[in-house]
Amino acid sequence: MKEILLLFILAFSPSLAKVEFEKDEGLLVLTKDNYDDAIKEVKHLLVYFYAPWCGHCKALGPELVKANQRLIEADSDIKIGQVNGMEEPELLEKMGVIGYPKLFFYRNHEPIPYTGRRMAPEITEWLQFKITQQVKQLDTAEDVNKFIEENDVAVVGYFEQATPEMRGYEKACIDYDDYGVHYPIGVTSNKDVIAKVGLTNGIMLHAKFEEKPIKYAGDYSTQNIRDFITENALPSVTEMNHDNAQKLFKSPNDGKSHLLVFHNKSLDTFDAEFKMLSRVGREFKDKVLFVSVDVNENDHRRMVEFLGVRHRINNDTFPTMRIVQLPGTSSAPVRYKPADTTVTEENVKKFVTNYIASKVPREYFKEPLPADWDKAPVKYVTAVNFNEFVGEKGANILMMFYAPWCGHCKNLYPVWDKMAEKFASSGLKVGKMDSTVNEIEGMANINSYPTIRLYKKDGTQSEYNGERTVEGIAKFIETDGVFGMAAPDHDEL
Repeated sequence: MKEILLLFILAFSPSLAKVEFEKDEGLLVLTKDNYDDAIKEVKHLLVYFYAPWCGHCKALGPELVKANQRLIEADSDIKIGQVNGMEEPELLEKMGVIGYPKLFFYRNHEPIPYTGRRMAPEITEWLQFKITQQVKQLDTAEDVNKFIEENDVAVVGYFEQATPEMRGYEKACIDYDDYGVHYPIGVTSNKDVIAKVGLTNGIMLHAKFEEKPIKYAGDYSTQNIRDFITENALPSVTEMNHDNAQKLFKSPNDGKSHLLVFHNKSLDTFDAEFKMLSRVGREFKDKVLFVSVDVNENDHRRMVEFLGVRHRINNDTFPTMRIVQLPGTSSAPVRYKPADTTVTEENVKKFVTNYIASKVPREYFKEPLPADWDKAPVKYVTAVNFNEFVGEKGANILMMFYAPWCGHCKNLYPVWDKMAEKFASSGLKVGKMDSTVNEIEGMANINSYPTIRLYKKDGTQSEYNGERTVEGIAKFIETDGVFGMAAPDHDEL
């Protein structure tokens, strides 16, 4: 009788009853009233905050519906829920959502950041990876050998017993892919294997491109272990592609210099060039990463132009090379160009050796100055005469920095002509410079177009961020660069 009574209580107990959720296209509809219940009820839950008017949401929403269907077909216990932010202001505030779309993933009911991509296959792949065991247990010598053999790069922890080092290793491996890239990671406590490798409490990175495994020698902090893996998992020369770019330009590799060799993979000479770079790259790997860029790839043509290898004022013969540094996300790469750009073993060694010794000057784009640069009311300025032009004593100089492809710049051209005419008798000089092919030593690169600056008689300067009309810019001039200064910074292309 007691058992029947207990079953009756359990069946009708509100606290233990399973929560039912409304669905929209298969996604759970979450509100402030059921959000916490969903986290408790669903073991693994991806939550999508959206607004109906948001363009990015309109693109992501259908992908999440497809991803959800994939999960259902795979009989996964991962669910996807959605929150209409326009209808749930309290929930937005609670979760700190200030922009759309916003994704949260609750793994085992605990939140972790969503760092995956935004197409259905990639979403499901990321979610499935997140709930699987990320450190593979290798019980036998066969397991270890197979794990190493099946992967180009494999990291193995060799620990006879649970130690602080082992715990540090496993902690570093949790969500390691969020650090930028992911490599297969395993652990073994097999005594025979440990005796054979001669490492009883440590980590080794096994890579097919290395003659022998690389032993980790640092402390067991998360950051240092991840840095060790990311840094040593690259070969002496890496082919540029989307996946490898993540590896090349994520910390700590982003702090290194990169030798970019531009050559054509479809030519018979490519393999010999690649092997040479692989051989030479070993010598410099600690300081300079060698990168092979196939110029026949459409995705790489923008890079070729951006780095000045081939653009309006330069036309290198392939193969050619540059060294680049990445000073930060908001700054353009710093480039170094050898006097001789031909790609031979001797020349590559000489270029990289001289660069490391600080014997290679930084490259600056410098467009040749046209003979008729000062014939029109708006003067055509290049890096050749920029300092002289804006530094003229006793004159105010109005400059527009533009990009030929920029639509906002094209709209400004007739305004600029009118400005030159309007102030022709006042002594104001009006100039323009194509900043895609001109760089000024000592001046920060122009990153937004158009940029308008007033260089004043007293040596100071002001940047204009107001309306790009004759009236607005004229007032900027007449107030000595004060009007328009209070407007928000722009970032238009």
